[in-house]
Order: sequence, then C-alpha cells, then structure tokens
Amino acid sequence: MPVVSGGDDIMNPGTLDRKVQFIRYQDVDNEVGADSQKPVVIFSTWARIEPARGREYYEAQRVKDANPFKITIRYHTNVDDSMTIEYHQQQYDIQTITDPYMAHEVLEIYCTQKTRGVSHVG
Repeated sequence: MPVVSGGDDIMNPGTLDRKVQFIRYQDVDNEVGADSQKPVVIFSTWARIEPARGREYYEAQRVKDANPFKITIRYHTNVDDSMTIEYHQQQYDIQTITDPYMAHEVLEIYCTQKTRGVSHVG
C-alpha cells in the first residue's frame, strides 16, 4: 500500500531502511543517591534518514547554521519533541514533527544532529 509523503510524492515503504530508536532521558537515583539522567528506549522502528534541504528545512526549522535532517517513519502516536532519535550511536534532537495532510500515515521529523552531547543549533 503506497504511503503519501507530501505533495504528489508516494513513499516507497522499502525506503524505510534504517532501524532507529526513540529515547527519552529520565531522572534516576545513581549509586551515591544523586539524581542523574538515564536514556530509556521508548520504541524502535524503521525510518528513512535524509538531509533536510532548502525551503523544506527553512520552513520547518527557521534555524541557521545547523546540521539538519529529516527522519521519516510510519505514523506513531507516541512521538514528541522531548525525545532523541538514535541511529548507529548517532543522536538527533527533534525540532519539529509533522503529520503531512493529517493523514496519520507517516511522520516527518525534522532534527538536528548531536555531537558529543551538544546539539548543532546555531
């Protein structure tokens, strides 16, 4: 069954070829009784990861000097911008989540790439 992905484009489900994890950091007590943040995997799914380009990125983010990516997944109700997406030990901070045409078929997630715990937002 074809999945709509913006405009007249039809998304081929075979392009969802990267297994990603959606992570939320939760407060936990460490061994000395202090609070610390621990990453907890909320769910895993197949995704397409691509650089966000030009107008598409500008309209979604309105951020300059970032390393922007668009991650596309099948529609999921449990996604919010407090999560981090991880793929092969690379993390992406969620900036914007869109449900094209409110069709509840796919989510387009605009992210910035993290390096060593720091997000690439200018």
